[in-house]
Amino acid sequence: MRMRWPLAIAAWLAAAALATAASIGAVGSLSRGLFGPSDAPLRETEVEAQLAPTTPAPASNRPAPPENSPAPSGNRAASRALATAGGSIVASCPGGQAYLDSWIPRSGFETDHVQRGPAATASLRFKARSGGGPVRAQVTCRDGEPALAVADDD
Repeated sequence: MRMRWPLAIAAWLAAAALATAASIGAVGSLSRGLFGPSDAPLRETEVEAQLAPTTPAPASNRPAPPENSPAPSGNRAASRALATAGGSIVASCPGGQAYLDSWIPRSGFETDHVQRGPAATASLRFKARSGGGPVRAQVTCRDGEPALAVADDD
């Protein structure tokens, strides 16, 4: 009977040590990301590098644009990511005209009044769903590169 208590205590200490080691390992993996560094947020320079132009794919491999948003004609220009307080925009300047390739509103915002282009000025408004004012984003082209102008749109 006396031998059971030390054995039970030793077993409990071993189980507690194993659980502690597993917990430390789990917390450590969370600090590195669950699946490694690939799920870590990207810095702005990394986003720019990934959006940098690459060798264009043959025209037959490109997906068709949605019917309600015609793509600009001619060769596609390099796209650039632009950030605002209301969301992010990817824009390009095909033929020297501003064109909004895509946009993603931040949490709590939605988009409206979209003028996609191609035009001298392409624009959209990020509208706050509750509280805060809307943000008007206007994209123009300077030297073939998209340039962003942001204004509070009251």
